[in-house]
Amino acid sequence: ALMLYRYCSQIPQIPDSIINLTEEEIRKIPNRFDGVKSDEVKARKYTLHNATQELEEFLKPYFDNDVNFAFQLITDDLPLHKDYGRTNCYNYIIKSGGDVSTVWYDDEAKEINRVIFPTNIWHNIDVTKFHNVVGLTSTRIAISVWAKDETAIGEVKF
Repeated sequence: ALMLYRYCSQIPQIPDSIINLTEEEIRKIPNRFDGVKSDEVKARKYTLHNATQELEEFLKPYFDNDVNFAFQLITDDLPLHKDYGRTNCYNYIIKSGGDVSTVWYDDEAKEINRVIFPTNIWHNIDVTKFHNVVGLTSTRIAISVWAKDETAIGEVKF
C-alpha cells in the first residue's frame, strides 16, 4: 500500500502554553488561504493563519529552513481535493472537532484509506491524492507545517 500518512514521533508534543489560543484569537491572525486558486466554498470552511512567533521558535529546530508554520481551522466537512502548492504536510491536531476521519480517494473518487488521527501527535500526510475530512461537529484546530511545492497544482471535486 502507498504510504498516505505516517506518525512522526521524533517531533515533540507542543507545550499547552504555546498553543492555548482560542478559535477567536486564531481568527484574528490574517487568513493566508484566500488568494491562491482557492474556491469560495473551501475557503470558508478552511483557513490557515500564520503561527505565532513563540510557536515558530519552538518548532523551527525540527524542520527544514524553508517551511511554513500555520494554525489550520476547519469548520465543516471538506470537498474532495488535492492540495495546491504542497505535496505533503505535517499536521498536529489540537482540537479534533469531533470523531473526524481523514479519507483518501483514487481519481474516480473511490475511497482507498481512512484514519482518525489522535490529538497531540505529529503526522505527515500525502496531499497529492484526493482527500478530505469528514465527521466534523465543531471546529477542528490544528498546526500545519509544509514546504512550498509549485508542482502541486491542486484540484477540487464537488
